[in-house]
Amino acid sequence: MDYRKAAEARKSIREFTDKPVSGELKAAVTKCFAECRRLVPDISTDMIILDGSECGQLQGNAGYEGLTFEAPAYLLLLSEVKPGYLENAGYMNEDMILHMTDLGLDSCWLTVDDDPALRAALKIGDGKKVAAVTAFGYGKKERSLTRLHIRSISDVDVITREGHLAPKVSLAQMVYGDAWGKEADLDEMYIDDGLREALYAASYAPTFLNRQSFRLLLADGKAILVKMMDSMTGELDARLNCGAVMLNFAAVLDERRPFPTEWAIGSLNGYELPADCEIVGYCSL
Repeated sequence: MDYRKAAEARKSIREFTDKPVSGELKAAVTKCFAECRRLVPDISTDMIILDGSECGQLQGNAGYEGLTFEAPAYLLLLSEVKPGYLENAGYMNEDMILHMTDLGLDSCWLTVDDDPALRAALKIGDGKKVAAVTAFGYGKKERSLTRLHIRSISDVDVITREGHLAPKVSLAQMVYGDAWGKEADLDEMYIDDGLREALYAASYAPTFLNRQSFRLLLADGKAILVKMMDSMTGELDARLNCGAVMLNFAAVLDERRPFPTEWAIGSLNGYELPADCEIVGYCSL
C-alpha cells in the first residue's frame, strides 16, 4: 500500500449505501488489526466488528455529533488504559482506516460518548475501554471533494480541497520552525522530499469536525507535535487525532527513508508555547 496516496484518498463519509461489507473484506480488516503499526506496542488492544444491524447498541453511546450514519459495519478498537493509550489507539485506528481505503472501503471516525454504557451494551468486561469507533462500508457518491470548515456550530464554511491543502489550514500554517509561530522554511533546499510528503500526509489526518487543532514544530532535528486547546474537541478525540497525525507522518516518511520513524509520547522542555498548548510527542528526523 502507498500510504501517501491512501492518506490523500481517504475522506470522512457521512452517508453510506446499504451495500453490505463482505465476510472476505471483514477478514481483511481483522488481518489489518493484527498487522497494523503500533505506537506503544506493550499496550494490549483488541477489536470488534459490528454489523449495521447492531448499530442500536451504539446509539447514545458513540457517534459523530450523535449520529452513527447507519453504516453497514463498525470497527471498535479496545485498549487497556496506560499512558499514551489514546494516542496509540488513534495511531492504530488510522493505520487500519488507510488500509480500508486501500481495500475500497469508506469510513468515518465516531466519538465514544459513554464508554461504560457502550461496554455494558456490548457485554465487554472492565479490562479494556472502547478507545475508538469507526463506521465503515461504501459511501454514497460525493459531488466534489468538499470539506467542512467549522469555526463554531453556527459558523460553518464548505470548501473544496485542491492540491496540498488540508480541510482547514495550509501546510505553511500547520508547520512552524524552531519556535512557536515562526514560519518554517519548507523550501526544497532545506527539507527533503520525504519530509515534505510526510508533512502533507499529516495535514490530511482526520480530526474532530475537521478542526485540525494541532501544529508541528521542526526544531533541533525533531518533528514535535503540539496539541492545541479547542473548545469543540474533547480530550479523548484530541489525543486520538494526535495519534492519527503521527501515523500519517511516520508511515509516509518510512516509505521514503531507510530507517524507521519512532515517535516518543510525552513532552519536551525548552519550547515556549501558548498556555493552552501541549507537546504530546516528538520524533527524530
